[in-house]
Amino acid sequence: MTKPCVYTIPAGLSFVDRMASTLRAESGDDPSILASMQLLLPTRRACRSLREAFLRDSEGKPLLLPRMNPIGDVDEEELSLLLAGTEAELSLEPAIAPMHRLFLITRLIGKMEQGRGIEQDMALARALAHLMDQVYTEDLDLKNLPHAIDRAEFSKHWQISLDFLKILSEHWPLVLKEQGVMDAADRRNRLLKSLAASWKKNPPAHRIIAAGSTGSIPATAELLKTVAGLPDGCIVLPGLDLAMDAESWNAIQDTHPQATLKSLLKTLGVERGDVAVWPGCDEGAKERASTRTFCTEIMRPAETSAAWQKLKDAKSFDPQALSIERYDCANPQEEALVIALALRGALEQSEQTTAALVTPDRKLARRVAMACRRWGIEIDDSAGTPLAQTRAGSFIHLCMEAAEENLRPVALLSFCKHALCMPEDAAHWRGDIRALDTHLFRGPAFSGGLESYHAKISLLVEDKRINESLAALMTQAVNSIAGKFTPLTRLSKAPFADWCEAHLQTLENFCPPHILWAGEDGEAASLFFSGLREHGAYMPDMDVREYLGILKIAMEGIAVRPKYGLHPRLSILGQLEARLVEADTMILSGLNENTWPPKPAVDPWMSRPMRRRFGLPSPERSTGLSAHDFAQCLCADKVILTRSLRVDGTPTVPSRWLQRMDTVLQACGTDTAGALKGGLLDIARAIDEVANVKPAPRPEPRPPVSARPRLLPVTAIETWMNDPYSLYAKYILKLYKLKPLEEPLDAAMRGTLLHDILDKFVTLYPKDLPPDRDIALKSFMGIVAAEMERHAIEPDVRSFWTPRLEKTGRFLIRTEETWRQTFLPRLREVEGRMEFSGNAGPFTLRGRADRIDVSHDGREAAIVDYKSGGAFSPKGMKSGQYPQLPLEALIVESNGFDDLHGRQVTALAYWILNGSGEGGKETTLIKPEDLQAAKDNAREGMQTLIDAFDDEATPYYSLPRQVAKRYNTDYDQLARVQEWSTAAEQDET
Repeated sequence: MTKPCVYTIPAGLSFVDRMASTLRAESGDDPSILASMQLLLPTRRACRSLREAFLRDSEGKPLLLPRMNPIGDVDEEELSLLLAGTEAELSLEPAIAPMHRLFLITRLIGKMEQGRGIEQDMALARALAHLMDQVYTEDLDLKNLPHAIDRAEFSKHWQISLDFLKILSEHWPLVLKEQGVMDAADRRNRLLKSLAASWKKNPPAHRIIAAGSTGSIPATAELLKTVAGLPDGCIVLPGLDLAMDAESWNAIQDTHPQATLKSLLKTLGVERGDVAVWPGCDEGAKERASTRTFCTEIMRPAETSAAWQKLKDAKSFDPQALSIERYDCANPQEEALVIALALRGALEQSEQTTAALVTPDRKLARRVAMACRRWGIEIDDSAGTPLAQTRAGSFIHLCMEAAEENLRPVALLSFCKHALCMPEDAAHWRGDIRALDTHLFRGPAFSGGLESYHAKISLLVEDKRINESLAALMTQAVNSIAGKFTPLTRLSKAPFADWCEAHLQTLENFCPPHILWAGEDGEAASLFFSGLREHGAYMPDMDVREYLGILKIAMEGIAVRPKYGLHPRLSILGQLEARLVEADTMILSGLNENTWPPKPAVDPWMSRPMRRRFGLPSPERSTGLSAHDFAQCLCADKVILTRSLRVDGTPTVPSRWLQRMDTVLQACGTDTAGALKGGLLDIARAIDEVANVKPAPRPEPRPPVSARPRLLPVTAIETWMNDPYSLYAKYILKLYKLKPLEEPLDAAMRGTLLHDILDKFVTLYPKDLPPDRDIALKSFMGIVAAEMERHAIEPDVRSFWTPRLEKTGRFLIRTEETWRQTFLPRLREVEGRMEFSGNAGPFTLRGRADRIDVSHDGREAAIVDYKSGGAFSPKGMKSGQYPQLPLEALIVESNGFDDLHGRQVTALAYWILNGSGEGGKETTLIKPEDLQAAKDNAREGMQTLIDAFDDEATPYYSLPRQVAKRYNTDYDQLARVQEWSTAAEQDET
């Protein structure tokens, strides 16, 4: 038997460049020799990298390249090409499409155990599909599960899983046979075995080289064994450590970077000492020997770690000569900026310099891509962009979320403002949406739906907040939007195919197809829907929420990769893509525990003991593969290591390899803090730093007197006293804060509702209340129900507010009985005016009183103001702190309200109807001397304000009396209160 021919290319040398140069040198001047070779590589990217290496080695001259086939990817198409037309290939059914498989497993799970919901069934189906792939990969069979595992040893939960897997092992092959397909991983294994058998039986005449594979898949390892035994075949291993001492080699566990290669050598029947260095690597291997020794020490098994004590004396490597930099950043944003600076710096070194970021952290990768755009760099991310995060993908999601939310304002506006939302029949679409956003969607939340929008438009017209013309425009707009959503909103429980068709029709109602399905993301979305339509028949009937959940799960894992406009010398790679790829600068990032190495996945179907007894590899094996990827990259010419000290505000733990690196450096007597330090972190912290930040001063605008208001409501006077800037912004600049979308029903809304309820109640009983309080309360609660309906209050809010309003009603009835012994209601929601003289001319004060009552003899008046909360003291009314009611009293006495004929005001009352305690509180100012003092102070204070602000030199200060130690106003951000008030507080300190 021919002795297996096995080589290795040491870590730290460019695998593809060494392969290319050696093979070209062997082929000499005969181009047919190189063209006759066949190379088996682990991934498509490795094939592409090797082609580029041949191009570099030939200095751009044309070459006839060897055939290159990827065998490590779960990609049976390439393997099918190797066996095209053979009996083995023709005898196999085609591979099942991933979405087809997911839907079939989901249906099977739903049939076996009902009641979970289709979304949970699909999530379990995805995990089960992954387990099945692992079973195929390890060349196992689920049918053997009952014989391999004694179910009595496990808890009831795992016994249920075992029973289910047993049923699956019996039913799933029947399902595949019925569909005329087979699992892709199973087909790949069979193709690999067939290829190995074919080459054993009929060895190829041409040279075959399997390069770069670690043989982690058993079927691949068997194929490598076959290749190594061919007359003109060999395998080339990536980074086999030939210098590791025998004791450490024998102690290797699954988490060690050499564990997979050790297992492969055992399969090949080859001793490590029999592996030769690939021709042409000897000189380069010596150059990187120090770094490889450092890496070997970092990864040394725990059983032999006592050897670290001898490192200082052995001087097997020089820590100061390592071309490694390490950055412990404050957070992912800072880490991304450090990486972006490293990538940008690599481009400055020469026109051929390359750099690559290797990280399993996709969030960090996206941050880096965004940071690079500050220099106009579009970087190649091998993982692509998830379809859900692209323009087309987000449009697809938002459409269904709006339908699922019954067209509620937030979901609907998010969809309507999307860049792709551009109906062909809507000439003024953007203007219509702005009108709806400003006038209809803002304010208290409501249930959504066409009827709710019509009801709110009617309410806005009734309250005179919009005119008839604007109401007609908004009615037409919401009717148009609802009509376009009809394909979705008319469905309730429907087949998946119906939902899919309705979704597509709705999308195209809002965006022309030639725009919607254009570009890389549009093409990916189109293929995605093709898969949904093709395989959706296997799904059960569902509602809109279930369809949306399935849509999200099915879209996971679909990536969109741009075809053009990417920088040719920079790339972002995952661990798998980085294998055999080497750049001049390798940046290894996200080096925290549970990120790199990743946290071992939790299998919902099999526990660790179950997996071990069945023959599945331990989760730690993936850690060993990650360690091998890390070790290979660590030996590159220049290496940058980064991590974040905190992620999402939570402290992180450094990767175990960084901790071991610190230990090794300490053993060498090297200062770990300064040994690998570079200057990029300082640059990152300084790049956006602004020196000598001067806080904005307190605003003090001085508009001309002609621009200053000559008419104000009494409710604005307290604001004028405490925060003139808010008055300036509202009445001079005419700036009004938009209400939030789906605003929580807070005290302000409750106050509006309460005013309407009380107005209706007083209208119902203008003089005497029913003698029976229960009858009065029943009438009050009837009005409450009617007004809640009119204001479209949500049912859950009604159930919360109703008990409080009932307490309010009881308090109101008691208070009214006492109050009406002296006063009776006369005017409600009535407006009056009063003029003051000023240096710039007359100044009009306008008041709108909630309620003005008159005494039984008709000679005296009383003013009542309803409040849903707050604290109002008689002392504050008397001193002028709460000027509203005293000013309204002045308007009454100056005959400013019609039908009162200047009656004297003998009572001022705040009725605080908050529903707490007894249901409310009454604050009354009734003593004649106190009333007179309140009116005199209000008149004097009002005149002082008018005279002061009729002087153009008087500014409209922001919070002149205090430094932001009060409730927030609508204009605090505009006035930059937090900025100048903090500076003022620091000055005071």
